[in-house]
Amino acid sequence: MTSEDFCFTAGGERLAATRIVSRSGKAPAVVSFHGLGVTANRGRIRYLLDHLAEHGISSICFDFSGNGESSGEFASSSLRIRAAESLAAAQLLAETGPRAIIGTSMGAHLAALVSPAIRPSSLVLFCPAAYPEQAADEKFDANFVKFNNRVLGPEALRASPALQALRRFTGDLLVVAARQDQVIPAGVIDLYLESAALARTRRVIWLDGSDHFVHPWLQQHPAERAAILQAVRDTILGPPERDRRTGPA
Repeated sequence: MTSEDFCFTAGGERLAATRIVSRSGKAPAVVSFHGLGVTANRGRIRYLLDHLAEHGISSICFDFSGNGESSGEFASSSLRIRAAESLAAAQLLAETGPRAIIGTSMGAHLAALVSPAIRPSSLVLFCPAAYPEQAADEKFDANFVKFNNRVLGPEALRASPALQALRRFTGDLLVVAARQDQVIPAGVIDLYLESAALARTRRVIWLDGSDHFVHPWLQQHPAERAAILQAVRDTILGPPERDRRTGPA
């Protein structure tokens, strides 16, 4: 496994990225979208992407504009800007073969939103958030709190563009949710599973004891981490036919 830091541009911003290449040397087939927040960055998912590389899956992770090592101001960004950046990152993936998107929180919303354009064979969503259409151009300033999923509630989010896009998804879906999530209510997780009615497989794994910051929590809980790493690997590579499960688990 090797890793290489590089940059690409989207909307006039310079986005810092890392390419994690498996020993096979295969071109990246997986892209990861991090969550919302001024401290969010591409590094939080490396434990998972390094694991995938050990199993022959190359990937890309990057910092959205205004986050990490990328240019731009966080408070000047928006969901629409980040959707464009997501599509630009996906252009760096291998042109042939199955592709996958991993998204966390806001990144999961973006993963579902752009899935019709990218047409991934699998989606892996951690504590997925959902936002209404009117949130698309709102800046990430203090006013964005009005789109907090617990403030709005699941029914207000049913028409979210991300969930509407997910209705066309026909690949494999894995959702990792946290029992003690103070940001995303369980009803939003239900909406994701309901919206993916055409998915080839759907699976949800609930993490007892985890809050919304699922990646740091997993790295402190080895047993749960091992189970999630295998589940992600199986979703992207495909487990033996006898082990495949359809529907929520």
